[in-house]
Amino acid sequence: MFIREYNTKNKKTGKVYSAHKLVESFQTEKGPRQRIVMQLGTLTLPKSEWKKLACVLEAKLSGQSTLLPNEQIIEDIADKSIEQHKLVKTVRAKEQDCKQNQELLTIDINSLATIKHRSVGAEIVAHNAWNKLGLGSVLTECGFDSRQKALAEAVIVGRLIHPANDLATYRWFQNRSNLSELLSVDLTKTGKDAFYEIVDDIMAHKESIEKKLTNREGKLYQRGEDAIFLYDLTNTYFEGSCLNNSLVAYGKCKSKRTDCPLVTLALVVDTKGFPIFSEIYAGNQSEPETLTDVIKRIENDIYGMQISIIKPTLVMDRGIATADNIELMDKEGYPYIVIERSNVTKEYENEFKTAKTDFEIIDTSHKSAYGDINHVYIKKVEHTEKTCRVLCLSEGKERKETAIDDKKEQRFIEDVNRLKKSVAKGYVKSYDKVVERLGRLKERHSRVAKYYVLNVTKSETDGSIEILAGKKIKDDKLDKFVGCYVIESTHMNLTGKEIWKLYMTLTRIEGAFRAMKSELGFRPVFHQNAERTKGHLFISVLAYHLLNAIETDMGDAGDNRQWATLRDELSTHQRSTVVITEKNGSVHHIRLSGTPESEHKKIYDILGVKDPLKRIDKLAKIGL
Repeated sequence: MFIREYNTKNKKTGKVYSAHKLVESFQTEKGPRQRIVMQLGTLTLPKSEWKKLACVLEAKLSGQSTLLPNEQIIEDIADKSIEQHKLVKTVRAKEQDCKQNQELLTIDINSLATIKHRSVGAEIVAHNAWNKLGLGSVLTECGFDSRQKALAEAVIVGRLIHPANDLATYRWFQNRSNLSELLSVDLTKTGKDAFYEIVDDIMAHKESIEKKLTNREGKLYQRGEDAIFLYDLTNTYFEGSCLNNSLVAYGKCKSKRTDCPLVTLALVVDTKGFPIFSEIYAGNQSEPETLTDVIKRIENDIYGMQISIIKPTLVMDRGIATADNIELMDKEGYPYIVIERSNVTKEYENEFKTAKTDFEIIDTSHKSAYGDINHVYIKKVEHTEKTCRVLCLSEGKERKETAIDDKKEQRFIEDVNRLKKSVAKGYVKSYDKVVERLGRLKERHSRVAKYYVLNVTKSETDGSIEILAGKKIKDDKLDKFVGCYVIESTHMNLTGKEIWKLYMTLTRIEGAFRAMKSELGFRPVFHQNAERTKGHLFISVLAYHLLNAIETDMGDAGDNRQWATLRDELSTHQRSTVVITEKNGSVHHIRLSGTPESEHKKIYDILGVKDPLKRIDKLAKIGL
């Protein structure tokens, strides 16, 4: 074999283009002939090296290795050329196969129609995540049969793609989604009761499912032995009276719904956001009291006998980190990172005064809504023999808290002025009544009122009443510690920056709660009994496993879009049935997925997803 150069000339511009090809000689009845073996494109290799390249290519094509060592540049060119040659052969083989298998019909073009349009994009991505996490295998290990596994996937994926109540999920599955074609069991004729009952089956194996799933995710996403677990609680509200629901209780609603009963979800996640396990409590559950349950679950379900040598770090917010809980973690030997529950910032007033000049600065490279960078200032200080503290001042937190305080102060001043007008116009004439109204106003605005002096005076001459209001402090800020917080940790060996970064991973559990509430139908709860309520919440947790796997894989590839955005992009990828009628009256139903658009392809490529659904041809009616 040898390499030949072919030149072609552009007739308009006169420019000459060169291309190189690998050529071989062969013997025929009419004598020796030559044929092109493969295209090499345009070579920049000197002509004196062409013979070496031809020998290397000939050896690689025949599956042999050259006896003499080759220069790296020749090896690289040869490998690239062989790879391109194989690709061209594959494409040509597919084209030839299509030509051989093509079926030509004479059809009535006016009969062309499409029916049974169903979404398929988000379903393919969710089904891929389901298989990657091995949820089907987890359910098999729990004793689920094929039909139960298919139902479980329908319910959990339904919560991920179309978050709603159980009846709405059933209708979505039957009428709008193509998920049924991805499942191993046909559920198209299954009634809605089966969708309710499978949730009960899942709840019966809750702890086992969580344990097996956590172990799989730990291996798949390489969770280290020195794990860091983030712990927090949230709650959601009910629609309805829920008189027979033992979980129902009134408490402080994080969704600001004071008129509805609540239920509480406790969640432990790792630093990548994958749930470790969850617990469901009554709506008035005290946050600090739940830590004992968390430690038991970690010891029994996650580490078992290894807990004596492996102690994960617990990261939690001030709502759980009471003095008793810190003492509990210390007693059990758990390292921790927490924000101080009590307002210890006052102990470091002098340090915080010079924070922006004396503390270490951390540039988070995160722009605020105002376009500026959020800087964080930190300083590590000793606390006890076993713990240290990190003093933190966040400019972003400072701006946020100042804006909240300004809004509260504005509302307070508006209410005071409104009361003044009522008194001035004579709507409120009684001195005692004015004092009472002012007292209620102070109670309503207790956060702001303590910074103001409010007095009521009554004139001895004409009996007129006047309200006097003045600010106690001259500083524009109501609280001189806005943006300040103190982190306490047992990690004495870590720097202040490292401790702060570990604490900031708590945003992962905040993101989990936010995703469940905004994207996974976590609220409100419509179920009127405790077991179905628990099932509703647990399905959202399982759906979040899928969501987090998808977002983690996308993020690892540099694409940080959230699931809601991906779901919206994928919603336009549909699967439909094309109906065509032949000239002889035969009617064909061809079921196929639409060609993915560029944005669909981008998502599929990142996640390594391929549409597993094949084209289905069905002769619906035979003609004459």
